[in-house]
Amino acid sequence: MLEYLAAIHKLGYRGDKVTTSGLAERMHVSPAAASSMLKRLEDSGLAERSPMGGVTLTEQGRLAALQLIRRHRLLEVFLIDVMGYTWDQVDVEAHGLQHAVSAHFEDRMDELCHYPTHCPHGDPIPRKDGTIPADPLISVMKLEPGQHGELRRVGITDARVLRYLTQLDLIPGRNVRLIEKAPFSGPVTLEVFTGDHVESVTKILGSELADQLFCLPVN
Repeated sequence: MLEYLAAIHKLGYRGDKVTTSGLAERMHVSPAAASSMLKRLEDSGLAERSPMGGVTLTEQGRLAALQLIRRHRLLEVFLIDVMGYTWDQVDVEAHGLQHAVSAHFEDRMDELCHYPTHCPHGDPIPRKDGTIPADPLISVMKLEPGQHGELRRVGITDARVLRYLTQLDLIPGRNVRLIEKAPFSGPVTLEVFTGDHVESVTKILGSELADQLFCLPVN
């Protein structure tokens, strides 16, 4: 049940309408199964449905979702900083552990990792009071040609894609410059700055993948 609450929150976090079909796709279940779970969430006072507004969380549901999201993202940081995992390995491991750790263990992870504000993929870690750090990012696709941005978040957890992005050096913390966007959903050309931000390499990737790279624009 908690995974559904977290999924609803993540789907609606960017302002998108959350639908039953979208939730089913996110959870890899049938629309009928998603609808059945939504009925349970409604009966428990954790979620609400309306024809126009889609699925939304109640305050109780929102806090429960954020608690699970916080624990998952802290686990991801812990697995990298303490256990030596790579960012393409931590999502699956954290998913398997997130229901097994105690609140005390969660606090110890937070302390050992020096109170991180973002997970390895750049997603903000909810605070214990249920608030989330400001995250004023835009997709690389929304940069203007010639505009610079600092990569902060990757909206994908697929391990194969993350390994590919690592090969391209398109990881959070890198500075990029949009060189060209081909029309009709064509490829995107980026200049990626490495090291001291003086040297750079040119990378080309599909527009669908580029749209999942979020950056802080640099004027």
